[in-house]
Amino acid sequence: MGGNGMVERKSNLEKTVEYGLYGTPELKKEERLRYLGEFRERVLKALTVEQVEEPGVYPEILDALCDPRASKLILRRDIDLERARDYLELAKKKKVAFKRVDSPKFKGDIGLVVVSSNAVDESHILVEDRKERLRALGLSEDLINAVGKKLCLKCWNKIETLYPKELINYRRITWLESLTGTRCAVCSRKK
Repeated sequence: MGGNGMVERKSNLEKTVEYGLYGTPELKKEERLRYLGEFRERVLKALTVEQVEEPGVYPEILDALCDPRASKLILRRDIDLERARDYLELAKKKKVAFKRVDSPKFKGDIGLVVVSSNAVDESHILVEDRKERLRALGLSEDLINAVGKKLCLKCWNKIETLYPKELINYRRITWLESLTGTRCAVCSRKK
């Protein structure tokens, strides 16, 4: 019995010395380094750096910001604010807090996360690449790459039929604009 007490005390003493030398051990440190300082169980949705820097907005991030559990949008500091502006404006509009984080210890390519204050444990947090998803739906490269541009009714309806949430990334040519000579970004390239 006396031997076990010594081992236990020695173990506690060793722990105390280690805490003093190296600090208190962090919970799920590797996980937090991957998800910009957050626990994976609190993440609603995540984008890679490359996805954040693409033109347009991922509808999944808009959905996550509209989720009542969303408390914060976190962005890696090395991402240009101009490239992430649309996401920041959406967060502000949806009254979701925003912060930028930086650490040379971050691992992986996660560039943006929408998180909750509590565990939500979503099964699919990584958003599928926009271009791959739209290609799989049968949209042309010209239409996929026309983000932010004006489209004719035919091209607009194509997107609306296949993936209506994606329409936030396009603008439709109005009747008046068509009279004044505005051309579809996709159809005018084919001529």
